[in-house]
Order: sequence, then C-alpha cells, then structure tokens
Amino acid sequence: MNYLPINIKLKNKPVWVIGGGAVATRKIMSLLKVGAKIHCMATDFEEGLHDLAAQGKISLYLKHIESFSLDLLPEQPLLIVSATGNRKLGKQIHEVAESNRILLNTVDDPELCNYLTPAIVDRSPLLITISTEGAAPVLARLLKQKIEKLVPFGLQKIVQQAKALRPYIKKKIKQSQARRAFWEEYFDHDNQLILDKTQFKENPQAAVNQMINHNQTRTGRVYLVGAGPGNPDLLTIKALQVMQKADVVLHDHLISPEIMALVRKDAHLIDVGKKAGDHKTKQERINELLVHWAQKGHQVCRLKGGDPFVFGRGGEEIQELAAAGIGYEIVPGITAAIGCAAYSGIPLTHRDHAQSVTFLTGHCKNNKDEIDWAFYAKEKQTLVVYMGLIQSPHLQQQLLKHGKNPKEPIAIIENGTSANQRVIQGTLDQLPQLIEQEQVQSPALLVIGEVAQYAQSLAWYNQNNNHFEHNKKTA
Repeated sequence: MNYLPINIKLKNKPVWVIGGGAVATRKIMSLLKVGAKIHCMATDFEEGLHDLAAQGKISLYLKHIESFSLDLLPEQPLLIVSATGNRKLGKQIHEVAESNRILLNTVDDPELCNYLTPAIVDRSPLLITISTEGAAPVLARLLKQKIEKLVPFGLQKIVQQAKALRPYIKKKIKQSQARRAFWEEYFDHDNQLILDKTQFKENPQAAVNQMINHNQTRTGRVYLVGAGPGNPDLLTIKALQVMQKADVVLHDHLISPEIMALVRKDAHLIDVGKKAGDHKTKQERINELLVHWAQKGHQVCRLKGGDPFVFGRGGEEIQELAAAGIGYEIVPGITAAIGCAAYSGIPLTHRDHAQSVTFLTGHCKNNKDEIDWAFYAKEKQTLVVYMGLIQSPHLQQQLLKHGKNPKEPIAIIENGTSANQRVIQGTLDQLPQLIEQEQVQSPALLVIGEVAQYAQSLAWYNQNNNHFEHNKKTA
C-alpha cells in the first residue's frame, strides 16, 4: 500500500482548481458537495462554471498561466486540483505544491500527484471509496458500479440512526465487546423496528432496549464452514459472511493466506490444523474448543479446507455440539476433488471413460480399517485420493494386486486451484516414483482413471498459469 486512505474535511476550506473544462467541472461538482471554498483559474471556462459563479458557489479567475506560482492565488490553498491537460504546466504546479506542502491531485497523471481521488460510492454519512493507486482508474469505476448495485440507498437511514444512538448505547452497554456485538446485530438485523423509520421514531428507546436484551441473552453458535480447495474466488457467499462476523475462528493449518486475510480482523484465531505426521491438535481437543467458545456466547467459525463433510470430520464435530446442546450450521464448500479436478481440466465423469467417481482418503482412523480394494480397482471409474502422498506405495500395490491396469492414467495435483498449482501426469505403475522424483508436497490430490489423460490437453488453468508438468516416460 503506497497511499494511506484519509477522509478530509473541506467545508469552507480554500481549494484551487486549475482548468476550466469538462474534467475541471466534474471535480468542482464533487468539491461543492463537501462545502469547499472553490477558486477556479483558467484561460477559458465552460458555461456551467459561469453559472456556478453567478450563483456565488465558486470564484473564477481568467488568467493565461505561463508560469505557475502561489502569487497567482488570493489565498493559500489547502489543496489544488490540476485539470489543465498540459503536462508542462502540470509539472510546474506539482513543484510548487511539493515545495509548499500543499495537497495536489493532477487528473490522470499519478506521477504528478501527492494525493489521489478514489471512486466513491456515496451513501452519506456512509462512504465507500475504491482506489487502484492510479494504476487502473477504469477498474475502480467498474467496481464502483458493482458496489452501487449492492449497497441499498436505505442504508443511509440506518447509519444516521446509528449516529444518534451511539451516546445512548455507550452509556447503556459498558463493555466494548458487548457494544460491538450490539452493533453487529443492529446492522445485520432485518427487524422493521430498525428498517422502518416511522416505527423506530415512535418509540426508539423501546426498540433499542429490545435489541440490547436480545443481544445480551443470545447464545453461542458454531458454523462449520467449507473454505474450498484454496482459491478465494471459490468461497461461497455464505462462507464469506460467516468468516467476517465470527468472534472466534478455529481454522485448518492449510487454509490459504488469501482466504485467512478475509476473516474478520479482530477475530480470535486458533490454528487447529493437522498435516501428515503432525497432528498438533487432537480431534478431541478441537471438539472441546468448539463447545468451550460457543458456551461463552461467541459466534464460532470452524473453517475447514474443502467441504466439512468430505473427509473433514465435520460429522464428529457436530455430534459433540449436538450432545452439548449447542446450535450449529453447516456451510458447504467446494471439495478438493471437484475444485482441483476442474482447475486441472479433468472431467471426473465421462461417458467414454468413467461412469462413476469415488473418493478415498489415504488416512484412516486406525490401521484395522478394512478397505474393499476390489471395489476401488474396478474399471471405468475415477478414483480420487485425498491425503495419499505418504500411502501412495501401499495404494499402488493394492490397486495393482486387485486387477487395476498398471498403465492407468494418473494425475497428481499439488496446490490445486492456487496460483502455484502444479499438475504431474503419469501412469499408476509410476505413482510413488513420480511423487518422490517431483518432490510433491501437501496439499496434493491423486486422480486415478482414464479421465486423468485430459490433464494436459484440457489444462485451461495451467496454460494460463504455466504450471503443467507432463511425465515424458508415460507409455
């Protein structure tokens, strides 16, 4: 971040706009909204600016500027907007502004700016600003258009009500955490006491007291959230909503940094992840933590990679929650098999190659689990193996022993759906050797079946990101 976003108060403050064309007019209209004292200097002015001057809203100064200096101005400006389109003059204005510590925005020329004007979604007193630090102003405007559609104009009313309520709430609710919980309830509430201005005005204190009582008696709740295979673009809307409102987040170790960055900034984060050979937090302890934090009245997010109910032990966790009488919700996620295969161009089912798909985990609850290897070795099906790197020699041995074709195509997908996704293609008889040879690291997924042959020809994502590796020894 190269610029610190700041909202500046300009009411009755002197602002100079250099230029009198359409761009200058647009900037002046924005400055008028905040009550700035505007002086506009140019060699010529649009008619609309003459109208504003006639109404006493701005002052015009008709000057041919050959050399810019502060002597041209009737009073020292707090900031200057340079909208002449003349880069030579723009450089002069920039030098003067820099040497006199005056804020300057040179329109469409970030190099000659010491502040930038963002795109603004105006729901005053709520303002949402979007900036690309001058790199892509068109993108900022496009994002503004999207946000405009998402933010209702009725939100202004709620923010105005909140402003009036703040002193009362601060007096009524002493503890900061409880106040924060109240405001979350307030802004997330669909009760007409909040949204109906007339009804709220009739008895605002009763309406607020009702919310306070509800907030202070609310019980904790646990959300089992699937974070998908790693790419933040694949999060569900519901998952993002829960991540941004949870008080406590118990997360897997392998949740990507990009997804963790979307969690509410002041949430209490607990890493309860497990990885091959390092189960630093036992499942029983995770269950205890979920119950503990929920019983303290917190909203708890159990953030899991993939989907909570596909090798995520979500079933075990909600059994504990149900036994403790704690409310819970399940937020499904895109499981790794679906996401990683799609980003590798592998159709898990295909009329010519696979009429079914089966998921298998390389880690079982104990070594006594009986596995029907004959079932997994069947032809015309796709086998997707989670957490199978360490057990790949045993997996290969059992599949070959039960009749699987040694030349069955395989794909090893490392860091699936992420920017550093890597796909290694080969055959079943090469599986452990490929993993060792290519030094494959977790998280990785194994796809075994005829459909794995498409990992090269249909690798749309890898072609874009250039992370595809094909084993030349494949027969």
